[in-house]
Amino acid sequence: MSFTAFLLIVISAGLHASWNMVARKNRMTVPFYTVIGTTAMLIWVHVQFWTPVPVWSLPGRFWLMTYASVTFDCIYCFGLMQIYKRMEMATAYPVMRSLPIILTALATYVLGWGKPLTAVSCLGFLIVFIGALLMPLNSFSDFKLSNYLNLNMLFILVAACGTTGYTIFDSQSQQVLKACLPDISAPIRSLTYYSTRGMALTSTLWILCLLFKGNQQDVLAFRDRKLLRQAILAGLFASFSYTLVLCAMNYVTNVSYVQVFRQLGLPIGMLLGVFILKEHCTLNKVVGMVMILTGLVISVLG
Repeated sequence: MSFTAFLLIVISAGLHASWNMVARKNRMTVPFYTVIGTTAMLIWVHVQFWTPVPVWSLPGRFWLMTYASVTFDCIYCFGLMQIYKRMEMATAYPVMRSLPIILTALATYVLGWGKPLTAVSCLGFLIVFIGALLMPLNSFSDFKLSNYLNLNMLFILVAACGTTGYTIFDSQSQQVLKACLPDISAPIRSLTYYSTRGMALTSTLWILCLLFKGNQQDVLAFRDRKLLRQAILAGLFASFSYTLVLCAMNYVTNVSYVQVFRQLGLPIGMLLGVFILKEHCTLNKVVGMVMILTGLVISVLG
């Protein structure tokens, strides 16, 4: 994993935790996520007018991967809505972000996508995963399977599957772009993909807003300009956060490295939850955070 990828992911992690804090502070709904997506799309739509990538002439595999990513992003949105209705950010965010580490590593191994991970890297991933599972607990004695078999964990699993799915398919979409257009620089390909994906995601979310009555009522809530400003702010954070992730994918040998290093947002997310949202901080969270950082270091060495 290159230093360029590491730097991009560190900045992205901070932005990701920030937009999740804004979403948790407000009422997370499909229209709220739609405004986030629309903001991100409007920021980068200009790419469509100057990119050298012939977007509408790309092969069917590119579009298949892109819409698969959009589908998993919608699944992630549903899981996130349910999670932030039920749980604190300092509790939910670590587990929600840690599960995709294992899921992504398993999926890329089964599908044979990317360079195989080393044993040392896998050990680091596992330590990160265990550390993140410790963070939501009240005490170490609560670390047992029964405490994870509940509705909250089901929705966390849904969000984690969504994250895993869109991460993998975004990586594959960019691999198609690289194969088709090897002479175009990686950042240009990534920006073009993000702009194209943003239009696909936003149009899908607006269709969902219009189809379901509950979502139509939530759209009316944006007559409150404060809520609209909050959603736009979250969109700004989310936009630049994931743009950096897509760029980082061009500098790693396996997308699982991107997934694990995005966990640098966990300490940021925990601190934002504790100091900004006034949530609880426990010894488990501190120990879990130390394990996460240790696992990240081991992954680098791997």
